[in-house]
Amino acid sequence: MRRRTAVALAVLLVALVGTAVLALGAEGPSDRRLVERWASDATGETPGNHHGPAVARVDGRPVAFAPLNGLPNTSTCRLTALDATTGDAEWRYGVRPSNCTVHAVADPTVADYDGDGTMEVLTATTAGEVVAANARTGAVETRFPLDHYGYTRPVVADLLGDGDKEVIAADVTGSVHVFRADGSTAWSRNLSGYTWGQPAVADFDADGAPELVAGFDVGQLRLFERDGASAWPAPKRFDTSITWMTTGQGDGDPAVEIVVAGADGTVAMVDGATRETEWRHDFGKFAAVHAFGDADDDGQAEVYATARDGKLRSIGADDGRVEWTTTLTSADVPMMPPPTLGDPDGDGDQELVAAANDGTVAVVAPSTGEVVESYSREQAILTRPRLADLDGDGDDEMLVTYAYGRVVALDYARCDVTDSIGCVFG
Repeated sequence: MRRRTAVALAVLLVALVGTAVLALGAEGPSDRRLVERWASDATGETPGNHHGPAVARVDGRPVAFAPLNGLPNTSTCRLTALDATTGDAEWRYGVRPSNCTVHAVADPTVADYDGDGTMEVLTATTAGEVVAANARTGAVETRFPLDHYGYTRPVVADLLGDGDKEVIAADVTGSVHVFRADGSTAWSRNLSGYTWGQPAVADFDADGAPELVAGFDVGQLRLFERDGASAWPAPKRFDTSITWMTTGQGDGDPAVEIVVAGADGTVAMVDGATRETEWRHDFGKFAAVHAFGDADDDGQAEVYATARDGKLRSIGADDGRVEWTTTLTSADVPMMPPPTLGDPDGDGDQELVAAANDGTVAVVAPSTGEVVESYSREQAILTRPRLADLDGDGDDEMLVTYAYGRVVALDYARCDVTDSIGCVFG
């Protein structure tokens, strides 16, 4: 079995299943508790679900678009639109049984990609396409052909600089496609290597025009100009599979930085203009990154990274110094999803919401790494939490996808410090 297949199986397949347990009183007293608002009724036959939902307001209502994947030759695999205040299903788009796998429906994107004033949901499937459907009804509007199935979320952005949005997708064989809204292909590059890390569009080299960055399991990081030409003289190379990626402003220069995480535990920040490595760490195995920002209000952005050792680290983006390390789980887990930044208590400041592979979800103080509150189910988590204000009360709720595909909505609610009954939401 080839190395990249072995990496994927090691990261994704975990056989854990169980029931919910509320963890009251994590580290230190609090008048808030993580309270379950709803749990979706969807559940697959295999504990390999590693794609999370997207959340958007559709006709003024919050809707969550949740992938569900499963066993081959079953009718499990689908994208479901859920009323994000109740968890009730509104419509489903099914992938035919012959295409049903743990990769059948990837992370979705919600955007008005064609400028018609209507929101669409876009997702890559094992049918070898990106499907764009009306977000309200689920009716398919456009199908964008891929060379193979897509693992990452489609990007909707004006990469070409013509004032219109394009749909950008990378499939697992390393092909990168840029589609116009009418379904035609603006350009395509066929490259070797699986694409696991999330591609992104920004003005990475500070030349006044956007570029597209993509990372591959063969350890190559590539930056593309708007016409598909290489923006760097050569790819940036790492001695590891790039499995997670995030981008942001990490220091004082105008270039946008790219942070990669690898299967060997590498976490490294790359300057978008020079492609030089600004700092690098080795955290053991299966490092993961997503949250990138100045959540502790010290005037400098941080990168928050997890690894297979169950630990979460805050890394100063300017110099790579590890500011703190906290243990999310002491269990022997095969991987750890990265954390997400948001405002679950509605105070205007960001907190970290971290999910551990053992089924724990924790609210973490960005300045100290203290675990303020936690919630757990005896079922694995393979993807990061998604945060959004689902009920319009001014704070973010959390959508957590468990390994069998069930989505749980959590609220960081005000409660009596000695009793979880009578919690106040908002």
